[in-house]
Amino acid sequence: MGALLWLLLLLRLQAAEGYSGDDVDTEEVVAVLQESISLRLEIPADEEVENIIWFSYVRLATVVPGKETQPATVMVTNPRYEGRVSFLDPSYSLHINNLSWEDSGLYQAQVNLRTSQISTMQRYNLRVYRRLSEPRVTVNFEIAQEDGCNISLTCSVEKAGLDVTYSWISWEDGMDTVHESSALSTSWRPGDDALSYTCRASNPVSSIASRLIPAGPFCADPGFPSEKATYFCLLAKGLLLLLLVVILAAGLWLIRAQKQCQTPRMRKLKRNRLRLKKKEKPRPSLA
Repeated sequence: MGALLWLLLLLRLQAAEGYSGDDVDTEEVVAVLQESISLRLEIPADEEVENIIWFSYVRLATVVPGKETQPATVMVTNPRYEGRVSFLDPSYSLHINNLSWEDSGLYQAQVNLRTSQISTMQRYNLRVYRRLSEPRVTVNFEIAQEDGCNISLTCSVEKAGLDVTYSWISWEDGMDTVHESSALSTSWRPGDDALSYTCRASNPVSSIASRLIPAGPFCADPGFPSEKATYFCLLAKGLLLLLLVVILAAGLWLIRAQKQCQTPRMRKLKRNRLRLKKKEKPRPSLA
């Protein structure tokens, strides 16, 4: 019986005078995974609404506004949305909580107006995205034969999802240089400016940058030790060795000094012990 009533209602709505949904524009809506979103419904102020039917592939819910001070009657017919949807007064916009990937897709609201006896349709394309985490940068470098170094930077985001774009930002010649790609190839030679790069990952709901990546040190450390760097390295090693020798000499001097201080005391103790032994010897009897 209930199914028959719903069928009769649907046939009435489709046959309503002035109904047309073919030329309705679709509103693009983006939302964040596990957060909430509202699909705003616009209703003419001078119209009385008979009912509103929300669809998402299949019928989602039907809202029948209450008369005067009475609350609206809401019937959620899709169990996947049970307990997660509400309808905001006074337009009965659809509000969805705890969004999941499965909530992405087309939605439409059929508004049946009692005053003008027409039906209007509003459509939405909902896309759900995850907030991006900090990008991870992988660095690969190759020492070239002609005193150069080729560097390859790759940017990635864990569980990135769809519609993620990557860009590399560097500061060169007093201005920002932007390269749109997840991978960046560059080169470095001794004497070149030490450029640093930042990867930025973006999607429709978030944008986040990586830490600053200096390109020069990856090549300079293993392949291009300059004479100045070698000199300072040898100097540091020499100073460290000298410090160890000084510490060792100081330790030996302290040990020797302690022994010298203890020797007179030991001699004095030995003399005192001998005197005590002589005093303690028994005297010969006169009898």
